Parts: sequence; C-alpha cells; structure tokens
Amino acid sequence: MFLNMKKIVNMENKPKVYWAPPTEIAALPNTAKNMVTNNLVKTRFILDKILDNINSGDKVGVKVHVGEAQNTRYLRPDYVREVIETIKSKGAIPTLIETQGRGNNIEYICINDDYTICVGHRKKATDHLKIAHLHGYIESITGAPLHFIDGNEGIDRKIVKINNGIHFKEISVAKGLFDFDKLVVISHFKGHPLAGFGGALKQLGMGCVTKHNKFLAHFSDYIVVNSQKCNLSRCNQECIESCPVGAIEIRNSFAKINSSICFGCFNCTQRCPVKRAIKIPSRRDNNEFVERLIDNASAVLSFGPEKIRYINFAFEIPLMCDCVSNASVPVVPDLGIFGSSDPVAIDKACVDAEINAPGLPFLDRNGEWTNPVELGVEKFKALNPIVDTTWQFDAAVKNGIGTIDYELVKI
Repeated sequence: MFLNMKKIVNMENKPKVYWAPPTEIAALPNTAKNMVTNNLVKTRFILDKILDNINSGDKVGVKVHVGEAQNTRYLRPDYVREVIETIKSKGAIPTLIETQGRGNNIEYICINDDYTICVGHRKKATDHLKIAHLHGYIESITGAPLHFIDGNEGIDRKIVKINNGIHFKEISVAKGLFDFDKLVVISHFKGHPLAGFGGALKQLGMGCVTKHNKFLAHFSDYIVVNSQKCNLSRCNQECIESCPVGAIEIRNSFAKINSSICFGCFNCTQRCPVKRAIKIPSRRDNNEFVERLIDNASAVLSFGPEKIRYINFAFEIPLMCDCVSNASVPVVPDLGIFGSSDPVAIDKACVDAEINAPGLPFLDRNGEWTNPVELGVEKFKALNPIVDTTWQFDAAVKNGIGTIDYELVKI
C-alpha cells in the first residue's frame, strides 16, 4: 500500500484522524461484500466516528465549496449527500452553507477568436447559485438547501476580535455562520496556487469570512485615494457612483475611501477617469497570504471548536484549487477519506499521505508524458515552487488552533 503514513498510537491528548483508504474492488456477481470498499459506504464509516457531537434538533451548517465555472475537479455532490443523510439520521437539521468569492464582477476570457469562457460566477448569490446547481449542489441531489451565510453580496458580517493573530486583530466572519448550532466542514483536498494546498483550514479561513477579509488576505493594503492626483474638475465623481457600499465621500476637495467598509471590489479604480488617482495595492507574498488565511480561521473558530467536525475527501487531487477554472489533472492518486475534530491534524494527515504517495504523470504542452514526482517528495511544491505546505501548519501552530501531531486510525 503506497500510503506509508506514520501511525501514532497510544498517545494521550493527540487528536484522532480517521482514515478510509481509497481501495475499491470491482463488484462482481454474487460479491456484494465488495460494497464495503465503495467510497460512499466508507464515507458513512468515517461519519460514524466523527459526528458524535450532533444531537436531535441541532441546526447544522455543512460548509461546502461548489467549484468555479469551467472547473471539473470539484467534489462530487454524492459525497455531500452522504454527510447530509447521516446528519438527518441523528434527527438534526442540515443546511449547506457557502460564501461568495472575492471580487464583484463576472469576467469573460477570450480563448481564441471563436471561443470565450465566462468565469467569476461565485461573486454574487444570484450567479453563484447557478453554478452550484450546474455542479449538482441542489437540494434534490444533496438532500439539503444551499444558503449563503455572507448574504447576496458577500459582505454580511460579524466582526470577531482575536488575541493570537499573526497580523489581524479583528476579522469579518460571515454573519450567518452563527445561526447554526453545529458545523460540519466538508473539504476537497487539493493543491492551491497561493496556499500550497486547500483543505479544512482553507475552508475555515477563506470559506467562512466575508469579502472584507478575503481582500485583506490577498492584497498588501487598503484601496486609497491619492490626494495629490485626485482632481474633481476632471471627473463626475464616478467613484462615488460605482461604490456598492457607499464607502467613498468627498472630503477637503478630494475623494476618501472608508477602509472599514470597503471590501475591495475595485469598481472605483475601473471607473475613475483620472490616471493613478486611486492607488491599487499590490498582492501579498504567498507566505503572508497564508498567515492571514490562518488568522481568519482563528476567528471562525470562535464559533466553538468543540462544535465543529471535519471531513476531507482526497479524490481527484489537482495542482490548483476548486476556485479556479483550470485546476489541472490529478497529480497524485486518490488518497482516501479523512475525518477529525482537529482542522490542523486532518490537513497534516492529508499532506503526509500526499508526500508518501507516488506522483502521476501528465502531458506537458508538447504532448510528452512527464516523469512523475517521486515518493517522499511534496508534490504541490515540486510542481509549483512558489508555495510551501508547511506555511499553513506553522501559522496554525502559532495561532494555537490545532496540532500537527495526530493518531491515524484506519477504518
């Protein structure tokens, strides 16, 4: 078996990570027992171990990521349905929950003269819901309705103060999160272009906050007006008209942006007719992006760590995230299903499994098969050198939100 992960046994106070291997045996006539290898069946085995905190009558938010337009590697809704059915069997009331993507506009990308694709459907609830339905995240399939906990625009928030943040002292958490009694975080384990990988921690730190902190995680500063360049005689105050939240006003003969309200949609920068009158911040380096992502996760855990359970599906593992349109082909074989009450431990178990699995070959631009990344090498960094999977764990330990030590329990 290629998943040669370290198993830690008989250790007190170490969180358990339950693991169902990915092995599936073909179903043949008169071999019904082979169903025990089916991944949907194994999902139920994992859920039986981790959903010990859910009681009859609980309102349970089930965090999902429905995938971006044109992405074909998002998590199949079949697995989500298994989670929903298990929650219902306990007499609880599940609701799928999601937040809007960062930004404000749908974008059209010209591939060639005859073909244009449309992306960015997750930036407002009306369009986000369309892509969710296209990807099968609809109540008739999953068994539960989908609710956007940050509102139609992605800005409905509760400001949560934290004491242990590396960069932030307060975070804009999606307001609707706190309408639930319990939370189950479903993650598709995969690579990520900035964070190295996406799992439970990213679902917390990016998937449960509003656009305000998504913007502040990605960019180096607030959007501000350059008072030396702003010239009201050369414009019709288009910036004020373009701002969807009324964050811009005229003070002392030039425009000023209220950074506590602005969520970084960039409408003002696109509409302003005066060159360089509004300063566009640069993107953060990847390590700092990760640290801010983990600060966000720390605030989300104010929900109550004991009220949250995590399940990671490590199937179809591409180099890029479900939030991009071109996620790529899988770079490692399927690794199985993981479940835990600790978001750091479950993600560490997935990364350990990925390191100890063989890489998969894929066709390069010249149509030649690549040499797969070897066993024992972290695949995401090997293929995308600007990232490092250790960043998330280092930041999470600094924030005190979990542990990288775990006991792996095979199901």
